[in-house]
Amino acid sequence: MKNRSSLPTLAFLAVVSLSTISARSQTVLTFDDLPNSATGTFIPTVYQGLSWSNFFVVNAVLATSDLGTNGAIYGMVTASNVAFNSFGPPAEIDARGTNFNFLSAYFTGAWNSNLNVQIEGFRGGSLVYNLTVMAAATNATLFTFDYLDIDRLYFNSFGGQDAGFGSGAGEEFVMDNFMFESIPEPSSFLLAALGGVSLVAFLKRKPS
Repeated sequence: MKNRSSLPTLAFLAVVSLSTISARSQTVLTFDDLPNSATGTFIPTVYQGLSWSNFFVVNAVLATSDLGTNGAIYGMVTASNVAFNSFGPPAEIDARGTNFNFLSAYFTGAWNSNLNVQIEGFRGGSLVYNLTVMAAATNATLFTFDYLDIDRLYFNSFGGQDAGFGSGAGEEFVMDNFMFESIPEPSSFLLAALGGVSLVAFLKRKPS
């Protein structure tokens, strides 16, 4: 009888644990902790708990001084670095260990106005989210995605019209203030508590 009376406590602890885990920590990547460069350098393959492919980082202020006005300076939300897909090919962000939620980011056309930026979200190899946004070249636009429980983001930019900056051309996008949250693994305490909940359900079954 004593063991049975403790089972509701386990059920309560499971609920508390689930509530705690659901309060995930949101992270905003400003890229300002990366090296400053006027021409751009690769974002490290492993950066802020995610894997990055074909993403560069550039100091928007230095790039403007070096190249003249371009979308990097307009896409800078926090000084002074911004991310971009070098030379326009697709870029990718992948999970490392645990899945993540992609919440929002600011996008700008580096050289083209009305640039199309397609962002696909995958989970276990299956496409689960697909949205194409239109980015201006002379201001950063915040787009909300709420791509939940994904392990891969795929970015593809295309189209638009030459913004007339004169110092360059192409279909690159500028990205700043990338917001995401990691999905933590269940703790051993939670798994034990959930085991207790399952036992409660078993003991409450009526005999057939």
